[in-house]
Amino acid sequence: MRICVVGSGVIGTIYGLVLTLAGNDVTHYVRPGSGGRLRAGVDVNLLDARGEAPVETSRRYSPPVVERLAGKPAFDLILASVRHDALPTLLPVLADGVGDAEILLFNDLWTSFEPIDAVLGERYLWGFPVAGGGFEDGRLEAALLGTVRIGSPPGAAAARLQSVGRLFGGCGLDVEFEPNILSWLWVHFATEAGIIGAAAKAGGVAAFLDDVEQIANGVLAVRDALAVVTARGIDVAMVPDAQMFLAPEREVAAAIHQLYAIDRAARKIMERHTGGAELKRIYGDVVETRRRLGGPMPTLAACRPFVEALPDARG
Repeated sequence: MRICVVGSGVIGTIYGLVLTLAGNDVTHYVRPGSGGRLRAGVDVNLLDARGEAPVETSRRYSPPVVERLAGKPAFDLILASVRHDALPTLLPVLADGVGDAEILLFNDLWTSFEPIDAVLGERYLWGFPVAGGGFEDGRLEAALLGTVRIGSPPGAAAARLQSVGRLFGGCGLDVEFEPNILSWLWVHFATEAGIIGAAAKAGGVAAFLDDVEQIANGVLAVRDALAVVTARGIDVAMVPDAQMFLAPEREVAAAIHQLYAIDRAARKIMERHTGGAELKRIYGDVVETRRRLGGPMPTLAACRPFVEALPDARG
């Protein structure tokens, strides 16, 4: 399949490499004058958890890079993973330059689908990566788990979802289809906000994951954030990924502590994230929505000075 990955960030690089190794023809689209890492080739140290046991791999990734989409040979799929606040500036580029290609938006969302529909109509699907990492001294330290989530706005044909599902299945990934992807995205975004706040307050991800009491505080912060999703009309108790956070917080904390003590890949994803500006925006968007809608958020709000102190820069 001919695939265009938008950008040269962590997620685009990981999945661009994975798709390439599976035999697909992958090109990266970057803004004019950017994408230097990929142009020169980037070393990717990947903790790959697609199999029964995680495997450390190191590869040089040097894909073709273009600065324009319009006028290029037709792609079958555009995979776009950008910061959620950067999506509005990307949408017109996708609307004008991708022809008949399927568009897979592969990132967080805290709005409704309406702003995307207004630009792309029914031309897109939504997915969510289960991978992450950060750039360090020009190399990418990353981890990949064995699943990927895919869903669609109402009205998308099931055949389109199945086609994208087969693509990722061909990469050795288990595809989880979300029947209500917007509810899942909001729950995930809120969960991220709570964990971001609690980890910042704990003094960092490692200190957070190694301390059951700090994790328990994180569970309370996540509940504050999930209350925002509830205030937006979503029954979070019906979203499986939210259900664990509704159990007694110390039981949840003990389970999370045990998971991250064992799951090296999941821990690496959390520890290697170096995008402080992005973390601040996720946390801030949830807090601002709560203030606008009204209601308490004692644990989440108490994290604010610690989140604001996070450094912005990526490695």
